[in-house]
Amino acid sequence: MSTDAIRQTAYKVHRATKRPLPRLGEDRKRVVFVASESDWQFEIMGPMYVFTCANFALEHSGFPEMGYDMEVVTTSVGDTYAIPGLKVTTDRHFSELEGPVDTLVLQPIDELLLENREDGFIDWVRQEASRVERMVGICHATYILAEAGLLEGRCATTHWAYEEHFKSRYPKTRLEAESIYCRDGSIYTSAGATAGLDLCLALVEEDFGVEVARLVSKTLVLYLKRPGNQAQFSVQLQSQLPESTRMAEIQSYVFANLDGDLRVPVLAELASMSSRNFSRVFTREVGVAPGEFVERARLERARHLVLNETLTTEAVARRCGYQTADGLRQAFERTLGVSPTGYRARFETARR
Repeated sequence: MSTDAIRQTAYKVHRATKRPLPRLGEDRKRVVFVASESDWQFEIMGPMYVFTCANFALEHSGFPEMGYDMEVVTTSVGDTYAIPGLKVTTDRHFSELEGPVDTLVLQPIDELLLENREDGFIDWVRQEASRVERMVGICHATYILAEAGLLEGRCATTHWAYEEHFKSRYPKTRLEAESIYCRDGSIYTSAGATAGLDLCLALVEEDFGVEVARLVSKTLVLYLKRPGNQAQFSVQLQSQLPESTRMAEIQSYVFANLDGDLRVPVLAELASMSSRNFSRVFTREVGVAPGEFVERARLERARHLVLNETLTTEAVARRCGYQTADGLRQAFERTLGVSPTGYRARFETARR
């Protein structure tokens, strides 16, 4: 039996229920990926697959005339990646690119290679920005955009490990180091590798609507909309890995019961410990006191929920364990320097 036959019998194909309305009325979008000689292949193959899945969703929904036309150019013709048994070879130099481009996606380049380039690549990127509708930097490809002078006075993000170095090198860029992706005008940047998938999924939604983006997210088993200003690290990742199963279970209980009573005596009883001993052990193993951990977890959940326009501030406060909407507002202003309403408005402004 052929692969196509197996897919027809075993693979449940989801379809869009209505014709997407493409942005600016364009049925086809030309996406050009700029590959570089590096070890960061996922940063180009991952985004490429998001657009491939969008084509698949559109075709099987009865709209084969819509979708993405993808091309690859390279900063160095030849093998851009090689390990025993596998080579990735590119054969078209960036200088050969002609014609209009909707989206230009940049793969990260090693910092030393970036500093020592003498082939006109940075000048080319600067020139392309004036004619390309969207410039996208995946992970620390943000450096390429900054080196080309495209991020001065703009907001951007990059992988958390480069935060201090990037800020010192490009002080005129407003680096949103916690965000997983960021848009400022026609410039889009993302944090680590998987954040590039979130960013490209947002581009699909921007191009062909939320229903097509939902089909792609189902295919890739991705969150449909992980907000761009979501922190690169969740509360759990920011914390130390508990030494004991008991403290890990308490963490899980906290996340599952954010609207409940999570005071230290309650958690200590669940752990079959005295309040004093529980606080001491939890702080030692997790790295923060129980109360601070609960506060961070509630605020992280509230940041997600407040972006849901169907929920009032009071509803978000109840779901996250704040006794009143004022308590939620105080937590936002104390930690983020903005009210829940202002936080939502800031996100919506960025999306527009």
